[in-house]
Amino acid sequence: MIKDMFLNLIYPRRCPVCDNVMAQGAGFTCETHDKLPYAGYPACLKCGKEIADSSQEYCYDCKTHARHFTRGFPVFNYTEPIKSSVLSIKYKDRREYCDFYAEEMKKKLLPYLEFIRLDAIIPVPMHKKKKKERGFNQTEILSVKLGQKLRLPVYTDILLRDRMTTPQKSLNHIERANNIKNAIRLQRVPYGIEHILLVDDIYTTGITIDTCSSLLISAGVKNVYFTTICIGNGF
Repeated sequence: MIKDMFLNLIYPRRCPVCDNVMAQGAGFTCETHDKLPYAGYPACLKCGKEIADSSQEYCYDCKTHARHFTRGFPVFNYTEPIKSSVLSIKYKDRREYCDFYAEEMKKKLLPYLEFIRLDAIIPVPMHKKKKKERGFNQTEILSVKLGQKLRLPVYTDILLRDRMTTPQKSLNHIERANNIKNAIRLQRVPYGIEHILLVDDIYTTGITIDTCSSLLISAGVKNVYFTTICIGNGF
């Protein structure tokens, strides 16, 4: 506790939403940020994206493409100011923002934990070259912090990314699927682990999450759930 207070004096915490310096003893964000773009309802019953029509069960992507994951629990919509905040984690080394986002992930998951009964958490993997360049893998940081909050083991070596891939945003759906399909490899899943939570920062089309889910299901995992900081809309 004393060490943390000392470090906060030298390196004061910043608000993960606006990057302003936080006062000592303040919460995770500035008090002015009371209307953040939380992923709301109606939402896709598979991935959790907001959808426009409450009479529909699934978003366009989940209706169009088969899914191997059971259900998703995204926290925010991929819009400002969260979009810039997440990009700051990745490209401006604001990894301390993960404290806030892991807490929000926990809040999102708490109402469902009694029913989904998770056994473990697995981060979506990053290629070792990219991790070396960046200095960290934000999904690993999120997973470890969330695992501590939920008292769940975190496995960072079950899914590995063996091949660097082209940025997904520049590709169409078929190209994205082919791009990621052979890039991720599965190690042995420990005995007794049947219900897994995948953790990632951004969910768009779901191809990366679904590729990871497919590998885990093929290894005998019964249910793969996921949580992300933010998700695109399902309109």
